Amino acid sequence: MAASKGKVLIVEDQFLAAEFLRIWAEAYGFEVCGVAKSAQRAIDMAGEHRPDIVLMDMRLEGDRDGVDAALTISQTQRPRFIYCTGSSEPSTMSRISEDHPFEVLIKPINPEDLGAALLRP
Repeated sequence: MAASKGKVLIVEDQFLAAEFLRIWAEAYGFEVCGVAKSAQRAIDMAGEHRPDIVLMDMRLEGDRDGVDAALTISQTQRPRFIYCTGSSEPSTMSRISEDHPFEVLIKPINPEDLGAALLRP
């Protein structure tokens, strides 16, 4: 078995979307270290697993969004954040830009686009 290309934390509150991301991240050679449905769970799991990449949805369970989680995680570590969002509205894009993301993918996500974002140096 080949060595992992890195650890990925999936932050997504929809089960099928999270499974899609997990299946494709693993297919591209990454180890999925966990799936979080809320900002607080994402923060806790990032602290525990120290992922290389975080696949971050914007809308999560609870009252905080993906940017809230990413900004908190960024206080103690520097994973690459790839936002996976269903909204390309200016207000959403403006909110995401507060975090200076590595990449933004709009749902439905094409597996090739996900792979390109994951594998980009």
